[in-house]
Amino acid sequence: MPLLTVKIFRFNAKSDFLPYYKNYEIFVDKDDTLLDILIGVKKQDKEFVFPDNRFIGVRVNSFAASLNIQIKTLIKFLKTNILTIEPLSEFYAVNDLDMDTSVFLKQLTYFETFINEDDKEQYKELISYYFASPIIEFEREYFGDSFMLFAMFLIKKYPHKRDDILRIAADEKRGIWLHVSVKNTMLLYSKAVNIENNIAELKRQILRYVPDVNSIAKHEAKRAENLNF
Repeated sequence: MPLLTVKIFRFNAKSDFLPYYKNYEIFVDKDDTLLDILIGVKKQDKEFVFPDNRFIGVRVNSFAASLNIQIKTLIKFLKTNILTIEPLSEFYAVNDLDMDTSVFLKQLTYFETFINEDDKEQYKELISYYFASPIIEFEREYFGDSFMLFAMFLIKKYPHKRDDILRIAADEKRGIWLHVSVKNTMLLYSKAVNIENNIAELKRQILRYVPDVNSIAKHEAKRAENLNF
């Protein structure tokens, strides 16, 4: 069992003015996952807190990572056995790796008139894609990449609501135009590449079906038209 050094982000919003990092040494088996490491840290330090939501990941050496990733895969990719583990978003950290997720759940209100409980559960599974986006650190009004993935899901499920969904997603101040690529910041998320594919498709649909929804859409539609020539 190799020895792994982990550097963990620690912060309690109720008592700490600034975050700090604490080092731990953990023995790992070949098939251990990132979750196993966090459980091992918890055994050493009862005060340590991490999310109990299996859909919320963390950042490892600055890469967003799912908790079910095997440690051997992480080490091979990162080329080090020294791991720095942080919450997906330090801004929303409330207790170590645990975050305030209310801003993510708030986005559901835009669709509440027609979605059901199953739809809401589908959205909740996308939580990591909201906090993994680097743009939310600077544009906190952004609906989130999770919102865009969910919008595509809803368009397929409720095609009669397509244009309404597209108009929401195209919002000038909070919508799709704020998205930045996450290809180089997300590590081994099964849907990481699909974020870019889905957002590209969502933009195409906005420009096709609601190109006059606002000034940005009009500009992008005109630019796409010129490129076609």
